[in-house]
Amino acid sequence: MLPIPASSAIYLAYVTGAFLLLLGVVFAISPSRGLAMTKHRAESLPTIMAGRYFFMVLVAVGIAITGTLQQLAFVFMGLAGVAFFDAATYARAKKAVMPHILAGVGALIVAFIALEGQV
Repeated sequence: MLPIPASSAIYLAYVTGAFLLLLGVVFAISPSRGLAMTKHRAESLPTIMAGRYFFMVLVAVGIAITGTLQQLAFVFMGLAGVAFFDAATYARAKKAVMPHILAGVGALIVAFIALEGQV
């Protein structure tokens, strides 16, 4: 056992969240600066996206196995947010948005069932 209170992880999560928010803002404002800050390379982004999707699987399934229905709803609301953000990005570029809209709606359905379904 570590000689550190487990609750310290909560504060470290807040710090991590703030840093990730900063990266998100930088990428939204200046993608090239975001790439430079994170040392990512544009040509590697398809492979990087694969890793992000594998992470989403881990979180969604991990919470389904070990979490509460409220946590499951929260995760799926987050996944819906990702899908709708992608849809907005593609809408601005005049590209197809329906796959992302459908993914977002599907995620919201899971969240709604988790919160409002019979127990």
